[in-house]
Amino acid sequence: MISASPMCPRPFSRATSVVAMAAILVIAFPTFAQDDGSPTFHPFAFGFTGGDSATPDTEVYDLRIPASFKIFTADDDDWGLRLRFVVYAGVYNFTVEDAIDFNYKFQSLAATPGVEFLVPAGKGWILKPFAEIGYGRDFDNDLGYGVWSVGIRTIATWPVKKWDLSFGTKVDYLSTFTSTDAVASDLGEIRLGFDARHPLPFTIGGNRADLSGYFIRRQYIDAIIGRDESEPLEIQYTNEVGFTFGTTPKVKLWFIPLPRIGIGYRFGPHVKGFRLNFGFPF
Repeated sequence: MISASPMCPRPFSRATSVVAMAAILVIAFPTFAQDDGSPTFHPFAFGFTGGDSATPDTEVYDLRIPASFKIFTADDDDWGLRLRFVVYAGVYNFTVEDAIDFNYKFQSLAATPGVEFLVPAGKGWILKPFAEIGYGRDFDNDLGYGVWSVGIRTIATWPVKKWDLSFGTKVDYLSTFTSTDAVASDLGEIRLGFDARHPLPFTIGGNRADLSGYFIRRQYIDAIIGRDESEPLEIQYTNEVGFTFGTTPKVKLWFIPLPRIGIGYRFGPHVKGFRLNFGFPF
């Protein structure tokens, strides 16, 4: 693992930023979640599909592969810009115990490039309005669909003795261009999160290691998952607790900053499962 010292920021114009944008190398960091529930190929439903004792047994393997590239950094009196590119993939194994020879395997893929503005709001707050638009594909059913989302994230961080305390919010509207019985065509999400980070007594690559614990509450609006064999399943909310490990500043492998890594447990009505995560998602 090769570490790098923090680089001094160098000013550059928006024209230079456009050139840099064209030269982006997308670096993907996958996440994994396994829940019990019914399959859906709606990419934004990944991570909250689930099931209770009345639903069929389902294994759900979801990959969310995010990448971002900061075009210019926000400062106290100016805003910044970041490019985002997220790939969603799903593989489902769906079995109904009461049906004979009924086994449903499902594969899907979606990509949503987008932009995110970084707007300083004072007293440690940063506002992050964003928009994404992309395309999804259900390979097994040979169905294509457009996907898009728009929303805003906020985060504030305050040092308290040796702790860094963060509070994050997110409001998001997500939709598909087409809908079928297995797709929630429109849904909303409101997210609140708390994170507490504390340094550890060692370094990695010369950078201070730290450990954090977090709690995230997700509230969904019209998150309805259609199912072939039973009534539609509505997901109203989920809770998640977990921890992450990383360094400050981030250790770099060549020029790639390595993300924080952690494990969380998500639970709520119809939802349960462990998640591999890559930091506080605000």
